[in-house]
Amino acid sequence: MLEPMSIADAPMIWTAPPEALALRAAEVHIWRVDLAQDDGVIARCRQLLPPDEIARADRFHFSRDRRRFAVSHAMVRDVLGKYLSLKSQELRFVEGPKGKPDLHPELNTLGLKFNLSHSGEFALLGVAAGLIMGIDVEEVRPDFGTQEIAERFFSMSEVETLRALPEHQKTEAFFYCWTRKEAYIKAQGEGLSLPLDSFDVAFAPGVTPALLRVAEDPKEVSRWSLYDIRPGPGYKAALMIEGQHHDLRYWEWTAEGICN
Repeated sequence: MLEPMSIADAPMIWTAPPEALALRAAEVHIWRVDLAQDDGVIARCRQLLPPDEIARADRFHFSRDRRRFAVSHAMVRDVLGKYLSLKSQELRFVEGPKGKPDLHPELNTLGLKFNLSHSGEFALLGVAAGLIMGIDVEEVRPDFGTQEIAERFFSMSEVETLRALPEHQKTEAFFYCWTRKEAYIKAQGEGLSLPLDSFDVAFAPGVTPALLRVAEDPKEVSRWSLYDIRPGPGYKAALMIEGQHHDLRYWEWTAEGICN
């Protein structure tokens, strides 16, 4: 007998975006794209990319990775261009002090903040006005979501929480924890320089997502909000973003109608 579906696992509705894109205060737009596209779409996506990004795509050894890069980065350029009323190839990016990409301030008239993540066959892009964020999506892989990996990277409190769960809940809980922690690291722009065990997130079944502890700065906890995103079956995702009480909208990106 199947267990009843919880609210946390219920399908999330992803819809076509409106023609006129606008971001209100505290509104966050989450964009999803299926990275498994045919050759025609890949060709159109590559047309949106400048030469340096095409070169980056072509450096991947596997065709699958080249194609995924082209689609995900075409989405970034197309989406941000539409908010700013710019052509995709007119966009320029800069690196923040910690290496996190940002729009060039001369072009970013709306103060947009964004973050991209991809795993398996999905990519997610978060966009908001003036709110720093981090987004992470992961394909659920039982061979990776193990107690051994948790003990290497999670905090002591998180390891104990995971260890106490029934065996059939552990893999899913692992990826709830992993994506929430990765979302915080990406929001900070720290990458591997911020140890995963230096902060705690809530992830046990039925517990509201939250940042619980930051060792270096306890005030960080009140700065951020944490949300679960449901990209599709077999995936977990999370959004960490500044502020409180956000309005999240979920848009499906397609290559139809894109132009450079």
